[in-house]
Amino acid sequence: MPPIWPADFDYKFQRISNIHPWVFEPFFADLPFDPYIQGKFRRRRFSRFRGPPENLTRLAHKYFEQSTAINKLAGGIKRDFPELDDQLVRLPEFQMLASRFVDFSKIEPETTEIGVHQIRIVASPGEAGEPAPEGIHRDGFDFVGIFCISRQNLRGAETHLHEDPDQPPIFAKELHPGEFVLVNDRRLYHFTTGMEPVGAAEGTRDVFVMTA
Repeated sequence: MPPIWPADFDYKFQRISNIHPWVFEPFFADLPFDPYIQGKFRRRRFSRFRGPPENLTRLAHKYFEQSTAINKLAGGIKRDFPELDDQLVRLPEFQMLASRFVDFSKIEPETTEIGVHQIRIVASPGEAGEPAPEGIHRDGFDFVGIFCISRQNLRGAETHLHEDPDQPPIFAKELHPGEFVLVNDRRLYHFTTGMEPVGAAEGTRDVFVMTA
């Protein structure tokens, strides 16, 4: 059944012990740069799906757009990102992530569109990484799920959840591989702090962000 509003939670956090994040590594290595921000610190793909997690149906390719009221940095821009790789979508581990998102949010996957953003943030000695350059924000959905796949050679990138963007966060944690937070986007704002590399090599943070 679709959720009955108001949903009875602000956020849910869990570590998914039966996911092997390393299986996703090849699919993050070749992500294209996000051309809609200044700098070269974000790489991204985006696809939309419906259907049960074990048999997701990819919806027709479409740009991603948010209003200027929601996203003051890129609102009103029709952002056209490449689709997720078919081999990635067929992975049992990817289907397990989708299943966890559906189970936690209690959406009806046959009728509810699920957006999936595959994102790598890169921090180098010459350029810090900004997972949320738009600042503390909402995404304009009912639910937002953040799955951490990898964090390598970096410090920072702490995920914050806020009841009020002008008040301290009610949740603050560096998400580690296999950890997942589901956010009630109608109630809470979210943000992830900047990150910098440890040493001279690049630092990277890989996540899937699912929306419904």
